[in-house]
Amino acid sequence: MRLYSLQLIVFDLIVFVSPFVFYNNACHTTFWIQHRAATEGNDDEVNDADEAARIAKFKARLMAGGLDAIASKEADEEVNTEWARLSNEASRGTLLMGENSFFFGSKHQIIRDKACERVGLPKDVQDRVPKERLNALLPVILLLDRGESVVSGLMLGRRSGYLMGDFKQLDTSGFLTQPLWIGGPSAPDNLELCTVGAISDESTGILALHPYQSITNSQPLTPDGLYVGGDWNTAKLLVDRGMANPFRFRLFAQATSWSTTDFDNELKLGAWRLVDASTELILKDRPRGADIWADIDAEEQL
Repeated sequence: MRLYSLQLIVFDLIVFVSPFVFYNNACHTTFWIQHRAATEGNDDEVNDADEAARIAKFKARLMAGGLDAIASKEADEEVNTEWARLSNEASRGTLLMGENSFFFGSKHQIIRDKACERVGLPKDVQDRVPKERLNALLPVILLLDRGESVVSGLMLGRRSGYLMGDFKQLDTSGFLTQPLWIGGPSAPDNLELCTVGAISDESTGILALHPYQSITNSQPLTPDGLYVGGDWNTAKLLVDRGMANPFRFRLFAQATSWSTTDFDNELKLGAWRLVDASTELILKDRPRGADIWADIDAEEQL
């Protein structure tokens, strides 16, 4: 799969957005105002897709086991679906939650400085930001792969300031008002997964997180139904037919990566708390500027 030319355009347009920039309220305010009108009036579209999904689930349960199965399922759905718990292993689908003592401490300066650069934090962030606001800058990364030589993931909660409709060279019908998120400072390793907006069988450098197993060639990340990548035409078709909700997709340009040596060193030094989290918590809609680290920390179960 050769590199889609638009990937170069995306990388030219998007400078890696540091969380420190978000703290200073210096990014994207004007852009948000310009696009506010475009994003209003979509509640019906979201509700339609959600309602279609609920109807499809109802029909499937009715066909499978009748009304008793439906009653049993509805009882099960009362259980909290937004959960997080500590993990003993850093593997595909694990969340890495940055630890305050490492990122804002004074030890292991060389490794710490490199880690800060990887997640867009200035090396002296602890001297420039009030202590009570530091935790809001801690990174949260979803691991995509832990290979023999490279580890890769997506940083969560960092908006680029662009909507998918801004990229006229892409085929983004059904996703025009979806925000584009920044997954990190480097190009993704798995370009074959980065088909978002592709007009032909080429990589755009943008990949999708979603809960839809039915999307062709998507790869599972977690046991409870989080997927990455997949055929873009299938995703658009499902959205067009009301069988998938476009606001259940998270679309990312770029990624975060380590050498295995750097990654193992950071783990040994306590840079990251390892957490398994539900698909619902990872894909949760949060207000602009919400502290995703605190949100997941609040749901964490020992």
